[in-house]
Amino acid sequence: MSKQGLISGADIKLLRTLERYLRLELTEKLTVCVSFVIIALVVFALGSSAVFFLCSGLVISLSDVLGSVALANYVVGGGLVIIICCFYFFRVPLVENRVVEVLSLSILRSELLKGQESADSAGGDDAEEKGGAE
Repeated sequence: MSKQGLISGADIKLLRTLERYLRLELTEKLTVCVSFVIIALVVFALGSSAVFFLCSGLVISLSDVLGSVALANYVVGGGLVIIICCFYFFRVPLVENRVVEVLSLSILRSELLKGQESADSAGGDDAEEKGGAE
């Protein structure tokens, strides 16, 4: 038998359709990732600007109360260092566990949905076979 006899036109059409579907799915996932990165960068830039202006205003207000701009800068800088240390020490429960949980739930849901779709399609095939046999 030649190789042409093993692969029919329907199989080739199915493979081309599968290839297009995989390209589409890859493009979708890439688009979602790029969008997430862009949004994260915009939020980071705006957040950094907001923190800068709030801290500048706080320094000016504290300098009036404390009588020294340098001392006000030290107080605000010390407060920021304390906040950074808190985020560093509590980073595992705040970030990593939630990210892993969301990703694992997403993967499990997609696997469960794929399993249900294949079970539904298998159940439909059985019903057609039984109906055709009678």
